[in-house]
Amino acid sequence: MAWLRRRQAKGSGENLEPSELGVELSPQRCEQALQQLFDNLEADGGVERYVAALKMKSELFGRLLAPEALSQLDEEARDTVLERVFSARRRLAPHLREMEVADFRSLVGELLHGKGDLEERMEAFVEALPCEGKACRARRDLAADLLHFYDPERYPLMTRWVWDVNTDSGALRELVPHSDQIERLPTGGEPGVFLTLRDWVKEQLEAQAFYRDLDLMADLLLAQVYAQYIKAMAEGMLRTDFGGNSEDPSEHVRKLLGIDEQRLKGRSRLKGETEG
Repeated sequence: MAWLRRRQAKGSGENLEPSELGVELSPQRCEQALQQLFDNLEADGGVERYVAALKMKSELFGRLLAPEALSQLDEEARDTVLERVFSARRRLAPHLREMEVADFRSLVGELLHGKGDLEERMEAFVEALPCEGKACRARRDLAADLLHFYDPERYPLMTRWVWDVNTDSGALRELVPHSDQIERLPTGGEPGVFLTLRDWVKEQLEAQAFYRDLDLMADLLLAQVYAQYIKAMAEGMLRTDFGGNSEDPSEHVRKLLGIDEQRLKGRSRLKGETEG
């Protein structure tokens, strides 16, 4: 497979190795989702506006979480990060605000800049965060968001909605032909799976003549794939979890990626101030 190629991270020398998915993905489903994405976003400023919002989020994470800046991260900056991760903002933030901010800084530093295996660093970060009940599930999403938006090129987006091996659900499953006839996908949950999926999506985008901002475009396309699944399940549990206005076709894409209307306008939900 052309997309199964080794990736080396800049700076740290950390290598991410692609993994076999064990299933074939459907270019047709990907193309349909891409067209739906353009149709849904056309009235809301277009795909370019959403890519710009993702860039703004990534630049913000880069400024706040860089090694030289992380030691200065205070409670306000911590909340600024948390409010841009949908599942963490809704469920996890109250628990994290009970932590000493120095402890939070230390955990983020080890996750983003520490040594050792990436999967082990993620697991250590998840296990160290305080939580209760359903909020605990958001810890993985927070780790994934921090890694990806700190360095989108190095780290693919590894949130549960992209692929959750424990529940056998996510955008990956929705790209598998006849997945409703497969009881359980033989796909693992290691970082290499997400790398392979992201590279495959980027190849589909290149085939449609997209050559810029492919890492962020892949985020949007995967979010659209999962948003379509949410819509299809709108009367069930997912409707309860995600809520929102079913008349807004782009709402779930914004929520999944942490770029709701406040972020699209460059404003903070907590402070109502324009980000500098």
